[in-house]
This record gives sequence, C-alpha cells and structure tokens, in this order.
Amino acid sequence: MNGMRLRPLGLGDIFDEGFDLYKRNFVFLLLVTAVTVVPLDMLLAFIGPSFMRQVYMLFSISSDADATGLWFLNVGVKLAIYLPLYAAALSPLVIAASASYLQQPSSLRGSLIPVLKRLPGLLLSFFLAALLLDLGLCFCGIGWPVAASLLLFTPQTFLLERMGPGKALKRSSSLINGYGGRVFACLVMLGVILWVIGLGIKLPLAYVFELALSIGPHVSGKAATPSTGEQVVQLLSGGVTHLLLFPFLVSVFTALYYDIRIRKEGFDIELMARDLGYAPLSALGPFLPPVPAFTPFRPGAAVPPPKSGRRGTR
Repeated sequence: MNGMRLRPLGLGDIFDEGFDLYKRNFVFLLLVTAVTVVPLDMLLAFIGPSFMRQVYMLFSISSDADATGLWFLNVGVKLAIYLPLYAAALSPLVIAASASYLQQPSSLRGSLIPVLKRLPGLLLSFFLAALLLDLGLCFCGIGWPVAASLLLFTPQTFLLERMGPGKALKRSSSLINGYGGRVFACLVMLGVILWVIGLGIKLPLAYVFELALSIGPHVSGKAATPSTGEQVVQLLSGGVTHLLLFPFLVSVFTALYYDIRIRKEGFDIELMARDLGYAPLSALGPFLPPVPAFTPFRPGAAVPPPKSGRRGTR
C-alpha cells in the first residue's frame, strides 16, 4: 500500500502528488493517452467543421449571426458531443493513473478493457453530465462552475466504484459535498497552470511546424482563413499539447479524488485493513456479532450476560 501518499493533503500537496505521479509513470501514461486521445483529436479535426456547419443549417443560423448566440450554440453542442467523447477517451487514463497511485499492477490492456466493456453506460453518464453543464450555462454561466465541480469525479465513480450512470453522478456530487470550495480552488489553479503551460508548449511547436512545412498565412479577401497546411499545424501542435498535458490533468484529479475519500470516508484505513486481510464490515452482512446495549458502569455491580442473538460463523 502506498502509505506515504494515502493521507490528507493540502492544496499544494495535491499538485505535488499529481506531478510526482505524472513523472513516475510518464511513459505509461503517455502511451495510454497516445492510444486513446490522439486518434480522437485527429477524427474531430477532420469531421468537426463539417459537423458544426450541419448544426448551423439545422438551427437556420448563418456564420454572421449574433456572436453571443453563436457562442452559446457552439459551447452547448460541443459540451453535449465532445465532452462525452473526450471523457470516454480519457477514461483508460483514469484507470491507469489510479492503479499507479495505489501501486497496483497496471497495463495498457487492463486500462482499456474495463472501459470498452462499459462504454455505452460511460457515454450515457458523460452525456447526462454534459446536459447538466449546458443547463448551468443557461443561468448566465453562474451555474456552470458549480455543475463542473459537482460532476468532476464521474469517471472515478463510474469506473473505479463500478456504479451506473445515474448513481455515478449522484455519488460524485455527494462525495464533493462539503468540499466544494476546495475542489473549485483546485480547478481554478489547475486551469491557470494548464493554460500557461499549454501556451508555452503549443506556440513554439506551431512555429516549428510552420517552419518545417514552409507554411505562410493564406489570406482570402479581408479575413484570414486557415489553409490546409495551417490546419495540419494546428492539429499537430494541439495533439502534442494534449498528449503532454492530459496525463498531468488526470494525475491531479486522481490525487484530489483519493484525498477527499480519505477525508470523508477514511479510505486509507479501509485500504490498510484490506491489505492486512480484513474484510470490510459490510461484507459480513447479517453475521455481525450482537452488540450489547450500553449501560453505565457501577463499581461492584455484576456484569450482565450477553443477550442471545445471531452469532458470526467461523
């Protein structure tokens, strides 16, 4: 058992643990991300623009429509479609990071098979989460961070705790209940870190790829439209950035998930008892030994015999 890490952590310690997990398992986490996220990046880069044009036609919206309406439509549709796809692609990474954090055996096959077996329910869970996030956007964006914080651990509750779609969402919100400020602060810090590091990675990569492919800006009329070469540069630089940052993102979420479980449920003690061979009390069911009623102790009084009841079997 990873006794040194399974303890309540401060906010800064969560990022330290996430970075340490990312660093210790860098190659393995990178491999899982390359197998799952990179193909999805490539697929959405090719079909994404035509898909959004079909959405505009469906809602009878032109590209020169009101900017606010276009923004809400873009975000709403991409949350409902892209979020479940990316969350499902990151789910093997969730399993791999959790196994590595608990120092359990992990492999690429062992990370992919559980996700593939439960893929329909997984997509349904994230689609429901995306709808809740869309509802949060309807309230002038105020409800969005609240919904995002409450639904943060849906991959862990669905995959690691093996719950159904509805129960996974409910379990995630109940787990975060009471620690919402802590989770929200972690999300804000992580967003700033990923934005800064992402720009530091993506911009130099885009410049290098433009030089390597000898691509210059392609201007059509008054507005600059990206050429095919520029789209390739954006795809390559964005793909490499996702490849490097997504494992760190999941590593921090893994440390935060177990930190909250330790604080609320004593998960470290449960895991220690499991390692020592003790079954959880819930596994004993009706075979728990009877507990005598509490009576105040009086010196000199005879100890009452235990009441007859259903005893445990050996």
